[in-house]
Amino acid sequence: MPGTDEPIDLNKREEPLNLSEISRALGLQSRGTAQKWHKPPKQAIMNGRGPANKPALHAVAEAIGVELSQDTLESSKPLFPPEVVLALGKALGYLDSRGKIVEALRDKGRGRWFPVDPTTDPATGDPRVYANHLSTLIDVKPATIEMGLLRGTFKEPDGLDEMGRNFWWVPTANQILKKYSAPERFTSTGGIRIPAKRSEKSSP
Repeated sequence: MPGTDEPIDLNKREEPLNLSEISRALGLQSRGTAQKWHKPPKQAIMNGRGPANKPALHAVAEAIGVELSQDTLESSKPLFPPEVVLALGKALGYLDSRGKIVEALRDKGRGRWFPVDPTTDPATGDPRVYANHLSTLIDVKPATIEMGLLRGTFKEPDGLDEMGRNFWWVPTANQILKKYSAPERFTSTGGIRIPAKRSEKSSP
């Protein structure tokens, strides 16, 4: 078992992780963020109704086909399999596609923020593109895209991620880039490329 200050490599980890270890594995200092992914905030439960979305850890486990015991779901000191934590980190953007901590997001906890790179959908493994990725390529601010969504003037997102953030699949994102005449395109792995121009026919 690694020491409390040693990094946790989720690609090699075999033992389940507690909430403090989950936070450390994703580059967070506070256990509170991991707690929120396990138990919804009290204010989210009102009028006898639960939160609209499942807690992120539970949703990701379900997405990758890992069945959590009722004890884990209800415990205040749960233990989660490393594959669930790895998938969560990639889904939220704390980890890159290799499972390594994204340094720019180290200790990024509560509040509203965008992932540095497209995230990985836990159910399909496909990349998910966010407003900040699109805004950079079409030369607008993320807030402009969000305002367009509210007004119905921007392409509707394909879904919401585990934190409730809008995302677009790569084919949809590329349709948006084409509409705005951006030269770049997203690849099937979430990277960015500039398609080669068709060579003009040479004159006889």
